[in-house]
Amino acid sequence: MRVGSRESGVGSLIFPSTRFEKGPRLPSPRSEGRRVGDEGRHPITLVLLLCATLFLGGCAAGAPSVVAPVASESSEVLAPESGAAQDNVAEAAAPEPGPTTAEVQPVAIEQPAEVVVAPESMAPPESNAISSTDTAAFAQAVPTVAAPLPETTVLVEDTVGGAAPPVVQIERPAAPPDPGTGLSTIVEGGVNGRLEVALTFDAGADTGYGAEILDLLRDEGIPATFGMTGIWAQANPDLVQRMVAEGHQLMNHTWDHSSLTGANTGMPAQTADQVAQQLADTEAVVRDLTGYEMRPYFRPPYGDYDEVSLGYLYDNGYYLSIWWTCDTRGWAGWGAQEIIDYCTTNIAEDEILLLHVGAAAAGDFEALPGLIQFFRDSGYAFVTIEQMLQP
Repeated sequence: MRVGSRESGVGSLIFPSTRFEKGPRLPSPRSEGRRVGDEGRHPITLVLLLCATLFLGGCAAGAPSVVAPVASESSEVLAPESGAAQDNVAEAAAPEPGPTTAEVQPVAIEQPAEVVVAPESMAPPESNAISSTDTAAFAQAVPTVAAPLPETTVLVEDTVGGAAPPVVQIERPAAPPDPGTGLSTIVEGGVNGRLEVALTFDAGADTGYGAEILDLLRDEGIPATFGMTGIWAQANPDLVQRMVAEGHQLMNHTWDHSSLTGANTGMPAQTADQVAQQLADTEAVVRDLTGYEMRPYFRPPYGDYDEVSLGYLYDNGYYLSIWWTCDTRGWAGWGAQEIIDYCTTNIAEDEILLLHVGAAAAGDFEALPGLIQFFRDSGYAFVTIEQMLQP
């Protein structure tokens, strides 16, 4: 519907696009009769003719207000779907310069304020804004990439103030009584006559096969014993915590794997204070990580000891120094089959095998399944050192 048409009820505007231009009038019978030569007619007749002419001219000037409905095609243009349509409305609202009657001009000035009263055909196009329903659907489609795994969530909830989660320790057997000799006792096997084998792993170099060894022991249901340095424990807190949680035993292996006597390193023997510091620093790291107490079990680096160093160990609460019955020599590059053949020959009823965690001792890890199978098939029970020393 065109703005300004009678149907709109807004008023009658004359749009430039629909204006009818006035052409030359056709000659009327009266004017034609006068032209043919009735010049001698009475002046009153001339006045009447002039009035009639003015009257007809006034009707012709007001005629466009009656013809406004002609613009049926402009109803499509008025829908504000483009800027061009809106420009047409603004242009239409402005009065057209030119000869218009005094009666029409005020209407063109007053009507623009009323143009906002639009009929249904003037309704604005649907909004492109996203509704609350659309927003919810979009949010559900967003992948929750930053969603954490369930295991991680549990660990975070169990952690208080960023501290390490508590390590549940399996109940440990009591250590053998202190013999009171003033020297740490060298332990080379059990004394109870049972068929038992203790797998002991020294951890003093790199992380190596630590996780893989723990996985295999877990799958086989075997407890083992780990002699670790303080540096290794500090560098591998997760593995230390896992060892304790899965029921393995820990032994003090000094802070940095320094020889107590210097026999295998060519270094000076350590003093009493140095030995005490090495032991205490390692204890502190392990205790802070797990709450585990390693005393009285000690594993001497390189297997070096003498009477003086054994006295230092005893003075610091380590009255048991754990030796071995078979050194696999994986640290020297021996392969898996060499290790299995060597450590399954001339075996005793209580065996302590010395293996290593580091990557340089790949043969130890590779030989482990074969060693486990041999001793299991031979009727041996797998125990920790502290279990082996029980009566």
